[in-house]
Amino acid sequence: MISKSQSISVRLSEDDYAYLMAIRQNGALTQSDKVRELIAMAREAVGTESFARSFITASDTIAPYRARYKSPESGRSVLNDAVFDLLTESAALIQSLDGKSGAADLERQLFPVLTDLLRRLLPVLLTGSGGHVLNADQAELARQQLLNDFSHLNNATRKE
Repeated sequence: MISKSQSISVRLSEDDYAYLMAIRQNGALTQSDKVRELIAMAREAVGTESFARSFITASDTIAPYRARYKSPESGRSVLNDAVFDLLTESAALIQSLDGKSGAADLERQLFPVLTDLLRRLLPVLLTGSGGHVLNADQAELARQQLLNDFSHLNNATRKE
């Protein structure tokens, strides 16, 4: 039997839509990816140490802080959002592993979370594109430091 995907249409409240769009697990970018990831998380939610339950708990814990630190004048900061996402996913991973796995397994699962953080922040910090920061002066200082560090790494790599 050939597996066919089904198209659905759904109306969501603003809060539910914001929650759906905040899902970044497993690189979910499109609305369809996020719905599929939400379904996968729900399927996984059997047992107290499931990632899905841990993610929901971490999201609920972080939500008031995420709302508190939204700038009324200029909207969200890409830096704040990226860090809140890092905290949410990291906490969910740590809680869901619950000591069953070793440090190497936790590290393996944290790499995609860290990669997502870097992909979101490096364009902002290195080129000034890809999002909005609230403290342009500090972003510029960070950009100069990163460029300097990358230059040192590049020189060290060439010497080897």
